[in-house]
Amino acid sequence: MVLKRLFKEPTSFTLFIATILAIFEAINSAGYSDNIAISLGLIDSTPVAGEKITSPGGVNLDIWGPLKVGTLDYAILAFLSYVIASLWVYRPREDSSRKNKGRIFAIKSTRWIRFGLLSLFLAIISTANKRDFFADLSNNTVGTKLEGSFGLHEGTWGFQPTEWGIADFVELAVFYSLFLFCLWKGIEVDKAKLNPIPDNRNFIERIWGGIRDAERDQRSDIEMGATKANESFTNLVKLLGAATSLNVAAASLDEGDVKLAFNKWKNLTHRKGKQNKDWKGLSESLDQAGDFIEEEE
Repeated sequence: MVLKRLFKEPTSFTLFIATILAIFEAINSAGYSDNIAISLGLIDSTPVAGEKITSPGGVNLDIWGPLKVGTLDYAILAFLSYVIASLWVYRPREDSSRKNKGRIFAIKSTRWIRFGLLSLFLAIISTANKRDFFADLSNNTVGTKLEGSFGLHEGTWGFQPTEWGIADFVELAVFYSLFLFCLWKGIEVDKAKLNPIPDNRNFIERIWGGIRDAERDQRSDIEMGATKANESFTNLVKLLGAATSLNVAAASLDEGDVKLAFNKWKNLTHRKGKQNKDWKGLSESLDQAGDFIEEEE
């Protein structure tokens, strides 16, 4: 792939650095760098040059500057863009036959999901507004001196000091309740995954059943059918391998080679043996040979 020659696979250290830079860029661009520096005791007050960390220019080594896009921002964005592109190039590709395997939740209605996301967005915006988030954001970025929440107060839109009342709690309760209700209407739980039907077939019956499933799936999806056929054929070969090991053990015992016979038998019957699982399937299938399930009329 040509893109893999241009982009290197990101390491855990690269992802860690990218995460730190992304957090730093978000804080720095919002104008909170000086607040953090003041709280840590690094500076006494907001620098005169500005409240954002920038790259020093010329002989001036001052790292503080105004809230505008600079060289440091372009460098960080370029690095983050490279990391995102690398993650996309080296993204794991899930096997199509196992893509939906194991999923418990399924989307029942995309319309309800959209309504739920909208209600969650409004709930978050309302919560942030009532906690003076937008006023603080405006003060840090623009330099205003606002306080409280934004809304309609006495016929005019603006910021007013926040006073929590019953209406505020009811408003948030309605938004979050609507979000939960939309999730309940838009998402369903696959009960078959929670309480799967037990497979009571023996090992040989599972192999033949897998071959029949492969033949049926090949009519609609050749790749999925081929995958199931290969899996069933592999299980059949393992089963025959266990039977062969049993014959070798019996022949070795007849010839007086007790050590070889014991090793073969141990490989089949010991719980850590390489063919123990296949031997259990073979012995179970042989035990059930001739037993027919009576069908109710």
